[in-house]
Amino acid sequence: MRPVALITTKPGFEPELKKEIESLKIKKKVVWTPFRGLLKVLSYDPNKFLREVEYNKEELKFLFRVIPLEKECETNIESIKRAVFSLIEKKKDKIIGKSFVVRCNRRGSHSFKSEDIEREIGKYILDKFNNLNLKVNLKNWDFKVNIEILQDESYVSVFTESFKDISIHKNIQNLEKLKKYEARPLNRSERKMQELIEKFPELFIDLNCVVDIGASPGGWAKLLSKLAKKVYAIDTGELKVKNDNIIHIKKRAESVNFKEDINEDIDLITNDTNLYPIESILLTLRFVNYLKSGGYIIHTVKAEDYSKKKSSLSEILEILNRRSDIHIYKIINLKANTKNELTLILKKV
Repeated sequence: MRPVALITTKPGFEPELKKEIESLKIKKKVVWTPFRGLLKVLSYDPNKFLREVEYNKEELKFLFRVIPLEKECETNIESIKRAVFSLIEKKKDKIIGKSFVVRCNRRGSHSFKSEDIEREIGKYILDKFNNLNLKVNLKNWDFKVNIEILQDESYVSVFTESFKDISIHKNIQNLEKLKKYEARPLNRSERKMQELIEKFPELFIDLNCVVDIGASPGGWAKLLSKLAKKVYAIDTGELKVKNDNIIHIKKRAESVNFKEDINEDIDLITNDTNLYPIESILLTLRFVNYLKSGGYIIHTVKAEDYSKKKSSLSEILEILNRRSDIHIYKIINLKANTKNELTLILKKV
């Protein structure tokens, strides 16, 4: 199976949308994305999925929009150009002399704007396919080149009258009237911790003191505070969660004075910071001397990109192998990890 559609709903209703799409009678898998209100559907044919949604539209109460996907590529201009070329080359006999528009919906953090992609891809199409006599028309177009960017992943489609996105406006109106959930759904970072809690319950038994490095905005600290007597959340940033047993140490981790700021034995160390892999593991190891024997460490390895994932892990393992007090308990790919991430579980000997 491959990505065939993005589906949207009001933030807070992702679980309900996932459940009702999973009930459709077509072979598919609905997966989370890092972005609120947005899920991804894996199947075999975007056309079949669109038809299934159209047929069942009256029964779908949480679906806002379906965005069909044709080509997947990396988020860089050359990869996007190759995907666009492939699609237009395939459909060129049907679009000769037609007008078009390029639209880009960007989610995540990038050095470029959506408009930059739209301009460059529009120019690329005119130059590369000048023999097709295509024209740009921003309002009354015959086909639309649609680009959906989800951080490092991009999806390109060519929309026509018979193949395009679906919006269910009555659902949008109905859900907008409802109040937001008091407890919002778990974000991707929180889903990592929830998965760890479910798969490795032994890590969370009789927790007195937990140190959460790089805690802001507080997703891990929130979940850990339900399992531990005390959570020291270390981050200069603000926490969106406030519990009596969460102590916010508003410092950089390297500036923490253990005796002044914590001064008690640690049962569990967690680190999900967005730092270079070596820098991040060294921060974690800074607290190991205060970790109880038999205590655990949960550490996310975040490579700069997928190609460096294996080498980043090797460098970290080389550092860990120099220590006689640390045992590698598990190396795991969590469902909520990005493709650039791995999760290490370590144990103090």
